[in-house]
Amino acid sequence: MDYMFRCPGRVRHALASLLVVVTVGFGPRAVTAQSDYEVMAVSDGATLSGRVVFHGDVPPARRLLVTKDEEVCGFGYIERHEVAVGAEGALEGAVVYIERITRGKEWVDQSRRVVDQKDCSFQPNMLVAPRWAEMDIVNSDPVLHNIHAWELMADRGRTLFNLGQPPEKEVITQPLRPRRGNHIRLECDAHDFMQGWIFAADSPYAVATGDDGIFVLEDVPPGEYTIKVWHPFLGMAEQVVTLSPGQMSDLGFDLTGGMAGPEEAGPGPA
Repeated sequence: MDYMFRCPGRVRHALASLLVVVTVGFGPRAVTAQSDYEVMAVSDGATLSGRVVFHGDVPPARRLLVTKDEEVCGFGYIERHEVAVGAEGALEGAVVYIERITRGKEWVDQSRRVVDQKDCSFQPNMLVAPRWAEMDIVNSDPVLHNIHAWELMADRGRTLFNLGQPPEKEVITQPLRPRRGNHIRLECDAHDFMQGWIFAADSPYAVATGDDGIFVLEDVPPGEYTIKVWHPFLGMAEQVVTLSPGQMSDLGFDLTGGMAGPEEAGPGPA
């Protein structure tokens, strides 16, 4: 999600319309050994594809005062776009996934799952990673950051890790290890305007949308599934689909409501 700096003198259940579908992948290091997901050959898999969109009045950016490290983070105010909408209503930062799928394609190996603290923001703002992934945390800024990860649950939140990272310590490797939730919020205790998100996936069938809102889910074993869409500030939607061998299918989600703030806020600033 985009950030804009403004200087003096220069400077949940809401959605309007969603169209859906999915791909992904992530490495099996410590994942297959610690999850119920079973890797199998998928020779007749189906494909879901589409785009997640938002129509209507886009919630305004939050205007937050920069009170520390202004020479790096910017002077004055920062505008944090918690709902990022692009051309033709494309919604960025929504996660589309298959709920409770227990068998399917293997996790595509990725050598690094990285969260970078750069320009006083978390990049990427929404990361999809296996729930037992080893994270590489990078500080690209010449200032101290303190990355604080919350596992969000319906009734409360739990700290997963809370790490200070001076600029000279380039990379910290840290496991996710959530107990119950899939939703993880990132904060910087040194800069209260910084916020990011991790979706801890139970299977490779999960993906975050980019600025075009497009996603694709490939090699899905035939069967009946619940497909879900989650956005940290717009809530969730779901639909049950039945997929045939080799089928190519689009899903449509149409939700209308009012912005209500982050679902499952948990402790700490929202």
